[in-house]
Amino acid sequence: MDSHQKQRRKKAKTLTNSVAPIRRSSRIAARQGWRIPPEILLLIMKGLCDSKVSLKTAALVCRAWRGPAQVYMFSQMHIRQSQDCSRISKIIQKSPHLTSHVNTLFVEEHYAYSPRFGSIKDRPLISRVSYLQSRDATKIAPILGSSVQTLKVEQCDEMRVDMLAELIQDMRNLTSLHLFGGEIAPNADEYVTDRLESLATTSSTLSTEPTVDTSPFRLTRLTLDRIEHRFGLLKFLLDSGHFDLGALENLDLTWMEADDQSDIAALDYTFLDRLFRRVGTNLKGLMLGFWGMYPRDQYLEHYTMNPTNSPLRCLVTLESFSIISQEHSKLDPSLYLALLTSVPSSSLTHMRLQTVIDVYDFATLTPAFFAQPEEDPAKHWKAVDSLLGDENRFPVLKSLTITVVLEFESDISELTLHDTEACRDPICFDCVFLINRGGKEMANKHTEESIDQTSMQIVGLFEGTLTRLKERGLLNVEIEKRLSY
Repeated sequence: MDSHQKQRRKKAKTLTNSVAPIRRSSRIAARQGWRIPPEILLLIMKGLCDSKVSLKTAALVCRAWRGPAQVYMFSQMHIRQSQDCSRISKIIQKSPHLTSHVNTLFVEEHYAYSPRFGSIKDRPLISRVSYLQSRDATKIAPILGSSVQTLKVEQCDEMRVDMLAELIQDMRNLTSLHLFGGEIAPNADEYVTDRLESLATTSSTLSTEPTVDTSPFRLTRLTLDRIEHRFGLLKFLLDSGHFDLGALENLDLTWMEADDQSDIAALDYTFLDRLFRRVGTNLKGLMLGFWGMYPRDQYLEHYTMNPTNSPLRCLVTLESFSIISQEHSKLDPSLYLALLTSVPSSSLTHMRLQTVIDVYDFATLTPAFFAQPEEDPAKHWKAVDSLLGDENRFPVLKSLTITVVLEFESDISELTLHDTEACRDPICFDCVFLINRGGKEMANKHTEESIDQTSMQIVGLFEGTLTRLKERGLLNVEIEKRLSY
């Protein structure tokens, strides 16, 4: 009896001893990040970077996961108002090491105006003080500046040049600058005044003149979105004392809409022409964006009217060229043909053309640009095929990507106009159909099938027209579906 009890005790002791090492090893593994190499952890966090919630959850798993998660949690910072500056300032004071992770800074500049659109002279002024001049903003700018490589400024239509200079003066590692406007329509009188001042004061300097031992910023990427009327800003960017554009490889340029151009008596292209000449021998990628071309795009005319003498001809190292139209052009190729004949073609390897079309306009308005050209061959996609298919003119072309943004309205959104609450008719057929789940599914299915069918037709038209490019394996047609509201 005693021997049996001893055996049971011995067995229980053995089991206890075997469990303990497993639990200890689990705790050690947890502290060590489950023994996952740091490189793998960074890849995991990179996959979660689109979700702040997921990154926060990952940071709480264990100490080893916290660092890699914070790398992507704080890789981008957004500043939209004074409260954001205060919040970021507190975070930096508590954890100063996080500033080393910030490589992209988004800043949204704005003033308190009402209404939103229109010239400053047409609006009642509420406040002209920018939140970027607040104490917290001026405090965090130099702290974040040491690590920021990409700066994006939204709504900089009226941002003062000296304020931008002060914002970036400590960002010595800045290589990518993106300036976006277009929220406020240019005023004709202000345009003339700014132009005369910028052309007259060629020897003027900014209040934030760089010191002797400060080298200019070497940008590799620059975005200018509808701010070409800001002559002082363009002059600042072209100042070799502030910016060395000799390393610029990519330029994204979108000029003001044609409707806004028509309000100005005489457009001045001097500074844009200077920009093209400055980067002509080193620029590898150019993106030209268009928001509206009605009644006439004067910038487009300036750069394409005489293709052999176009200012774009200086871009002799261009390898990638994208033309992005946000206007419902009904697949008219005139814009692309005009620009493709105005840029140097000997070094171009990749091209991208993007247009927008409404699904309801497709059947009635687009066949004219794909049928056999009769009256105007320049407005036909066959002309694009002949131009780009010429191996003597485009000897190193590797790909042409055509992206068609297909806009449509959902049948469900149309039916919701007839819901019970709106029409107050409980026996309304449309209301009954909408409430019925099967009816909803049928409407969605009908919309999807219709859009898919139109998408296939568009792809077929391009492939059937651009035959030379397709046979050489250069053509790629993409359909991007967009729900319009």
